[in-house]
Amino acid sequence: MAKIIHKLINEAELFASLAGGDEKAFEDIYRHYTKRLFPYVQKLVKTPELTEELIQDIFVQLWINRHIFSNVQHPTSYLFSIANRQALKYLKKVASDARILKSITDYAEPSRNETEEQIILRESVEAIDMAVTQLPEQRRLIWKLSRDEGLSHEQIAERLSISKNTVKNQMVHALRHVRNFLDKRKGLLTGSIIILLYNSRL
Repeated sequence: MAKIIHKLINEAELFASLAGGDEKAFEDIYRHYTKRLFPYVQKLVKTPELTEELIQDIFVQLWINRHIFSNVQHPTSYLFSIANRQALKYLKKVASDARILKSITDYAEPSRNETEEQIILRESVEAIDMAVTQLPEQRRLIWKLSRDEGLSHEQIAERLSISKNTVKNQMVHALRHVRNFLDKRKGLLTGSIIILLYNSRL
C-alpha cells in the first residue's frame, strides 16, 4: 500500500462528481480511501492477500453503483459499511466453502460463487491481457517489464539499452491502446479505472 496520504478537499463534492461518472474523482477517492480501508478490512479478515482482493471488490462495487452517491449524506460511513458487508460476505464463504479458502491461500482457480464485482474485475483484467498481446513486440516487452516485473523506466531503459524517453513514450502508447481496447467492450470497467485497480496488484 502507498504511504502517501491523499487528502480530500471537499468530500461531498468529490462523491457528487463520482456519482456523475467523473473518473478523476474516483481515482482521488480510491487513493485516499485505500489507505484508510486496508487496516479496517484486514482487522476483519486477518490476511493481507484477502484484504487486497476485498479492497478491489469494494471499489469495483463503488464504481458500478456510483449513482447512489448523489443522495448519500455521509459517503465515508457508507463506504465503510460497504467494506464491512463485503468482508462479512467473504468470511461466510470461507466458513462454508473449502474451495474458496484454498483460493485464498494458494491462488487456485476462481470459485463458481464469484460476485458480480469479481466477475467484472476478472473479465476486465483478462481483456487487458488480450489488449497487450496486440501491442508491437518492443512495446509489449516494455509493458511486461513495467507491469509484471515492476521495473522503473530507468531500469527498463538500462536493460533494453534504450533511452528513458523511449520507454516513457512506449508506455504512453501502450496505456492508450489498452484503455481504448477496454472502453470498446460493454460490461467492463472503463480503461482508466481498471488500470488503476489492476496496477494496485502489481
